[in-house]
Amino acid sequence: MTETELDPVEERVREQYIIDSDFHLNVTVEELLPYVDDERIERKLDQFGHPPGTQYWTAAYATNEGGRGLDTQGAAHDGEDILEAKEEVGIDVPVVTPGLNYLPSTHNPRMKTAVCRAYNDYLLDEVVDVDDSILAQAMMPQWDPEAMLEEIDRMASEDSIVGAYGWFGPYTPLGGPEYDPVFERLEELDMPLSLHGSGGYWPRHDPIGEGMRTWSEILGLGWPVHAIMHVANMIMTGVFDKYPDLRVLVQEGGVNWLPFVAYRLDEFYQDHPEDIQLTERMFDAEMAYLERLPSEYLFDNFYFATQPVAGPPNTKHHRQLLEMCHADETLLFSSDWPHHTFDSPNWLYTKHVGEDLRNRIFHETAEEVFGLDR
Repeated sequence: MTETELDPVEERVREQYIIDSDFHLNVTVEELLPYVDDERIERKLDQFGHPPGTQYWTAAYATNEGGRGLDTQGAAHDGEDILEAKEEVGIDVPVVTPGLNYLPSTHNPRMKTAVCRAYNDYLLDEVVDVDDSILAQAMMPQWDPEAMLEEIDRMASEDSIVGAYGWFGPYTPLGGPEYDPVFERLEELDMPLSLHGSGGYWPRHDPIGEGMRTWSEILGLGWPVHAIMHVANMIMTGVFDKYPDLRVLVQEGGVNWLPFVAYRLDEFYQDHPEDIQLTERMFDAEMAYLERLPSEYLFDNFYFATQPVAGPPNTKHHRQLLEMCHADETLLFSSDWPHHTFDSPNWLYTKHVGEDLRNRIFHETAEEVFGLDR
């Protein structure tokens, strides 16, 4: 299973209870075929594999490991593979996320909705039933809010399903009122919404996209920009005024931008607040202003997976940055196994992270976000 040797996991890390909030399953479309519930869609997937998309960028040129770096550490196709991998990485509870992050950029909404349903059924049969320590997020057909709601209702009763998994990216932000039934249902279920980076990347036929040349630009900066815009859109359209208990976990979108966005949104909102009342949700509620400053929603309703941690080399600066990010309340450890961007849990045993903060990031905040009992 393992393709490259990981840095040894320190013994003190193995003694720590760790929940990994972004641990990827590598299931293929071929493995999902028995779970596709429409003969027409199954036949086309069998003929042509993963449905075609709009992705133009590849990491293959950026690493000597071969391929696109998606299985640098290995590959997990089922629950047994997950158990083996989590032992190697030194974590206790993997929260499994899909490896099909190119799906939202593909064509044919009915086809990709069928793939979502098939993935979730495969998850129940082949992954989470293997061991009680394996938890997972159900993949959501985000392009169809009605189908998304149906899938939430179908999966929410499963004890091992702890979140609804969607994507940020160059797609329609989620602040539109068409998502209100989804938010309402998630709030009723006390279930978080997760938004992960996707295979959409920066639009290729765009002035900025035309000029970018390197994977460091596209993945390293493109994903945080998309994450910022999705977060800001949900805040500024009043999602959390209407659904104050909704929790949103942002995965692989970075964390170091939190202070910048908090201060900048607060300043611009206080200087230019009048258009808030014209957004659909606020207009219908006859609300002229947000009930709180944007930064308060950012730090109270959003959570952020740590990978890629990308901390400054200066210990003092890293400690200050974590404090400015409200790390004890907002951050959940994630490894991003098995991707080339993998983060070992060893990094939390450094001078800038004390024991209390370490426990918060390793498991306590995740227990709160996912509603877990030890």
